[in-house]
Amino acid sequence: MNESLADQYKVEERDLVNDLIRFNASNLGIPPLTAKMRYKAVKEFYAFIGFDMSPRDLKRVRTKLPKGSARTIERDLDHQTLFAILQHMDIKSRAFFLTLVSSGMRVGELVKLHITDFSLEESPAVVTIRGEYTKNGDARFTFISKEAVDALKEWLKVRDKYMIAAANRNRGLVRQQRAKERLKTDPRMFPFSQKNAGEMWTNSLKNADYLSYDPGTGRSQISIHMLRKFFRSQLALGCPIDVVEMLMGHSGYLTNAYRRITKKQAAEFYLKAEHLITITMPEDLEDLRREQSEQKEILAAMVNENRQLRADLLVMGDELRTLKRLMSVVTDKGEK
Repeated sequence: MNESLADQYKVEERDLVNDLIRFNASNLGIPPLTAKMRYKAVKEFYAFIGFDMSPRDLKRVRTKLPKGSARTIERDLDHQTLFAILQHMDIKSRAFFLTLVSSGMRVGELVKLHITDFSLEESPAVVTIRGEYTKNGDARFTFISKEAVDALKEWLKVRDKYMIAAANRNRGLVRQQRAKERLKTDPRMFPFSQKNAGEMWTNSLKNADYLSYDPGTGRSQISIHMLRKFFRSQLALGCPIDVVEMLMGHSGYLTNAYRRITKKQAAEFYLKAEHLITITMPEDLEDLRREQSEQKEILAAMVNENRQLRADLLVMGDELRTLKRLMSVVTDKGEK
């Protein structure tokens, strides 16, 4: 059906550029990122039917896209908020989200990983993400925290029971041909879909009284994707940003030096900063995290003060040189 429509559109005598301009203009009322994704989808369709736009046409088309980036006003997602949300999760959800928040993985990656992709006995535990699971097709590794490992081990104790119960619940839908049969031999660590993961997150937010929607976009103000942002911002407080980007799979951001970093070196960096992405931690580690945050603020204040002092010295130097020139002029006049 789709191919026949594509063929029909291709043979019709249409102004494809103006079609796309009008399409972009019709999306002015939706979030900019969504509009841009739709625009890219149409461009892919044009490429599929063999239509390439000139640079001039592309510029005309892009002028009709809504300005800006994300419009959803997000709420803060900090350790205290995450801790409160975790209290409303079962063993399965707790293991899933602690793995997400301590690894920097995408939800779509984690739901595809097999149990054999996890090396839980290493320190830190290593997760191998095969190329067929990643966004860019490149295989990589990342790590997970000790609390995530503990949660995974508890999940593995009851995973087989979950598989049997899920298969039994699914039988009615299978008979009605509304779902596929769940395999009890599913090799994945988390045998459910990305959609299920999103529902688990939303239910936990609701039960913890943290579920709210942006009045403008209608989207959740604490989305599941914010866990990846949390990982990046928190781990970067105690780990080189290039290492963080590497663990997240952002290879395009890496300098040449960090493209050659070994797994052992990355593990050492991760272990030193692991407490920053640990949610349920002992009080002494919480004090350490708070102390590091205070030290960072003090250091930032000292840097700003140093910059101001250097600026003041430059001004004083200019004033001193001006004064010397004036004194030289006065002295020359006195001698004459």
